[in-house]
Amino acid sequence: MADINKINELVGNKEFDEAIKLAAAALVDEPDNIELIKLAGLAEVNTENWEMAKSHFETVVKYSPEDATAWFYLANCYNTLGDFISAKNAYLKVIDLRKEYVEAYKTLCVVFIKLENFADAVEYASRGKVYAPNDYIFDFVIGTAFLKLKDFPKSIEPLEEALKKAPDNVSVYNSLGTAYVATSRQDDAINCYKKVIEINPNSPMGYFNLGSIYQIQNKHQEACEYLKKAIELDEEDESFKTAYALSLLKLERFQDAIGIYKKLLDMHPEKENYKYSLITCYEAMGEIQTAISMLESIVYVNPKFIIPAQKLANLYIRVNQLSKAKELFDKIILKNKPSAEVMHQYAVLSSSLCDTDTAEKILKKAIRLNPNFAKAHKDLAVIYLNKRLFDYAEQEFQTALKLEPNDFDIIFEYGNFLYSISKNTEAERYYREALDIQPDDILVLTFMALNKLVLNQLDEAKEFILKALHINHHHEYILFCAGRIMYARKEYEEAKRYLIKSVEQNPDIETQNTLALTYYELGEYQQAINIFVNLRTKFPDNISVLKSLAKCYEKTKEKDNALECLYKLTDILPEDEDAQEMIRRLS
Repeated sequence: MADINKINELVGNKEFDEAIKLAAAALVDEPDNIELIKLAGLAEVNTENWEMAKSHFETVVKYSPEDATAWFYLANCYNTLGDFISAKNAYLKVIDLRKEYVEAYKTLCVVFIKLENFADAVEYASRGKVYAPNDYIFDFVIGTAFLKLKDFPKSIEPLEEALKKAPDNVSVYNSLGTAYVATSRQDDAINCYKKVIEINPNSPMGYFNLGSIYQIQNKHQEACEYLKKAIELDEEDESFKTAYALSLLKLERFQDAIGIYKKLLDMHPEKENYKYSLITCYEAMGEIQTAISMLESIVYVNPKFIIPAQKLANLYIRVNQLSKAKELFDKIILKNKPSAEVMHQYAVLSSSLCDTDTAEKILKKAIRLNPNFAKAHKDLAVIYLNKRLFDYAEQEFQTALKLEPNDFDIIFEYGNFLYSISKNTEAERYYREALDIQPDDILVLTFMALNKLVLNQLDEAKEFILKALHINHHHEYILFCAGRIMYARKEYEEAKRYLIKSVEQNPDIETQNTLALTYYELGEYQQAINIFVNLRTKFPDNISVLKSLAKCYEKTKEKDNALECLYKLTDILPEDEDAQEMIRRLS
């Protein structure tokens, strides 16, 4: 016969292994002894032999279904073994049998959280709180449930109440800190996480949470301090390292960030996000070719990685490998349902490659995807302007301005449109608006100067072009425009100085022609002839060059050369009266 008292004594003395042996031996003779089975189950629970304990308590509740304690231990077995549905039902049975069973409420609420039955967790925590109003766990469960439901404002009051009842509980501080962060109470969150560190100086999560808040506040120096400490306490947690690397990146400590990402990649070479972050570091350091090589290994292995493909295309553009960028768009990006923004980027690229027909087609698609895409309307207007489709250009510019009335690029380009169609007074208004936004933009200053030149407001034209030159005195186009303006003002020595500098950088026909005309006005005819002869070699049928060269030859008394130019000119344009008059004069 079983010695129940002896087994009870062994359990009471925590001699569980011996209790299990005696119970097992006794059960051979008395397999239906419920009290004996229950004692055996209790001993198995204390030795964490959960499967055996579960078997014993399932037998107990089968024959004693009103035994609340047996149901409770059975529920604990289910819970520990991960069978949360069975655990939930067993705890509910306990509460049904004994409504004041506080421990059952506690563990049931935790099971509800695990099952993501957050509303039930709140309900049963509220019930359990009636029987144990001073126990923090019920307030903590309610707050946690609201956190999980992302109802952050509702989570704060129960968590604060839990903290009053358990002022040194690290878990409550961490959860309350999360609620404070989510409700933009960052200073309160900082105090919570500092308290966690004060209570437990070796809590890596406390340091991580505090570092994360400073990261949100863009205080990356402080963030690094705490994130580094979190890593020292727990070197295995990857989230600590990725957060630390991000703050290093923000502080432009690129080499340190690279070191972190390389270690992460050593651990997980398959993780593309680590590679992508490493590439970002190299890009920020200006090691563009390294970044390109790494991106190529990602993009061409898996063409579905659209964001890396876009970055690779952008880097190709940065190093002026426009054809490669366009090929990437054609092969990968455009085959994956790109956004309006990506279509716009491709259109701009196509324009850069002088493929304006493709650019126009793609811009129209981008606008269909997003009719409110102001920059797409603006760029389409520029294409129409270059094609001299002025009415269409006007319509697109007006749409862009309506959508983004304060956008600098749109205002400036509309000013250029008005300048190009000789509405110079209206163009001035938009150039001034652009300068109000960016007073030192050299292109706006330059085009304002040119607009003033057309309006014959030469003093103001000079004022604006000198401002542009003060900002960038090496820019060949600004130098050319300065030369034009000085030429119009008859300040030929100044014009010559600017034009020579411009020609040295860009010896195009217009700049050389203006310099030659300037030499002519200064009486430096041979220098003018040298330039015009060179231009005639490249452009033998250019009327302006032939006429200017003839005038120079007339001044140097080279009548035959002058007449040869004039006869050539009149063969091309017989009705040119100035040329006919010069022929009569020289003949």
